[in-house]
Amino acid sequence: MSRSLMTGITGLRTHQQKLDVVANNLANMNTVGFKSQSAVFSDLMYNVARGASAATEDSGGINPQAIGTGVQTAQITRSFTQGTLESTSQIFDFAIQGEGFFTLGGQANDNVYSRAGAFSLDSNGRLVDPATGFLVQRMGDVGEGADGGVAFQDIGESYINVPIGAPIAGEASSMVNFTGNLPSSSSPPVAEVLQSFTGFSTSSGVADGTTLLNDLTINTTDYVAGDVIEISGTNPDGTPFSANLNAETATLQDLVDSLNGALTGATAALAADGTLSVTSDTTGEGFLSLLLRDASGNVGGSSFSANSMFLSTQGSNGDTFELSMEVFDVRGESHRINFDFLKESANTWSVTADIRAESGVLIDNSVLNLTFNEDGSYGLAGLTGVGDANIEIQFNGITAPQEIALDFSGLSHLATDFSITQMQDGIPPGSLTSVAVSTTGELTGLASNGRAIPLAQLAIATFSNPNALDAVGSNYFKQSMSSGEASLGSGMSGNRGQIMGGQLERSNVDIAQEFTQLIVAQRGFSANARTITVSDEMLEELTNIIR
Repeated sequence: MSRSLMTGITGLRTHQQKLDVVANNLANMNTVGFKSQSAVFSDLMYNVARGASAATEDSGGINPQAIGTGVQTAQITRSFTQGTLESTSQIFDFAIQGEGFFTLGGQANDNVYSRAGAFSLDSNGRLVDPATGFLVQRMGDVGEGADGGVAFQDIGESYINVPIGAPIAGEASSMVNFTGNLPSSSSPPVAEVLQSFTGFSTSSGVADGTTLLNDLTINTTDYVAGDVIEISGTNPDGTPFSANLNAETATLQDLVDSLNGALTGATAALAADGTLSVTSDTTGEGFLSLLLRDASGNVGGSSFSANSMFLSTQGSNGDTFELSMEVFDVRGESHRINFDFLKESANTWSVTADIRAESGVLIDNSVLNLTFNEDGSYGLAGLTGVGDANIEIQFNGITAPQEIALDFSGLSHLATDFSITQMQDGIPPGSLTSVAVSTTGELTGLASNGRAIPLAQLAIATFSNPNALDAVGSNYFKQSMSSGEASLGSGMSGNRGQIMGGQLERSNVDIAQEFTQLIVAQRGFSANARTITVSDEMLEELTNIIR
């Protein structure tokens, strides 16, 4: 009788333990990162009432008879199935989608591991679990400034510094990219041209440089010794010029030579058709004029008014388009720079930069030979040396000049309106304002100037046997002799899951499953209690026999 009593007690004890496990699961149904447990039973040793015997020629074998002594809790297993991810929008809330654990520095440098990523910053700007103060651990040299970046992490230390509000240096502009269109219909610069109304001629045809003035059809009376042609007018810049030509033996070429000797900034020439022209040496609007006339007292004479000079080509500077933008020096200071795009020829432009005197001076301010293909696509830009596709600026207060490369490959040359946008790579100074995490667990600092700074790499741990980890409370696990050593790495490496920012992993407790197990535990407890009750009644009957 006592055996059944003790067997019933083991049933009560194990089902009580099962109830304890279910109760713990339900208590932690809203615990971040909690992993549910389940109790697994096994039977106890058996008392052999009769052993087995082998078969003989005359009889068969006999099966053994054994009576069990009860039940025990063989193991309490933990389910590491994925919990639902919940968005929190908190920058220091992290979750692991897949396998792995966050690593935290516990007491006496004894690491603990957790699936709960509800972290925050302490007063020293370190990333911690605010419930315990344990420091979140990192790995590698990200954030130590080894690559020339900002050194936020202390070399040799595995905790993570997140210095919100720390100053972040800007970056000097080194490249400007232009995209858009320069109108192919734009006009290039034009030099001003004066031209005779018709070509000079003789009775036998077109005159040339050897033709005497006396032989021209406009000559009304032959010139004699002492006759003079008076030449006067204005140069392209508006200054006057004048000269006299001895007319008796003068040829048209002598007239051209006299003009070239008197002109400044322009050139006279005689065309094959006898036309006399005066062309400005430079493009742009000018003030050219020319008057030929006989001096008073001349015996001979010509009707120069019959073939007077007129402005055949109006000088112009060409179509220019202006663009203004901001660039930054090595200190992150902003400077305004202007670019003028000038049409030079049918498919060629030049670019000239200008900067305010209070900002500095331009050592190399031009880009020449910005050339487009016939179909309007970009061809090439720049010459060797000054005029190449770079500009060079000497900013005030800075010793070394700053070179900025200009990229025009995004421009087209089509018959549409002018439309150009530009983008430069300089950044002004700022401060660290926020943090983002990548799927691999790399923390990146986000500055107010738009700069992204690598901060640290979260240390994600995996174990060969995670079910053997010791649960120590506060959402922490410790490695045990059976779990194996922690293997640290980045997210999405090996069998590690991806890190999700602004989210937390909820408990994986299945309420329906737990309620079912609650009923099973209750029924099992009741059944074993009934066993004890019946055994007690039988013992009572036995004691009543002797009365």
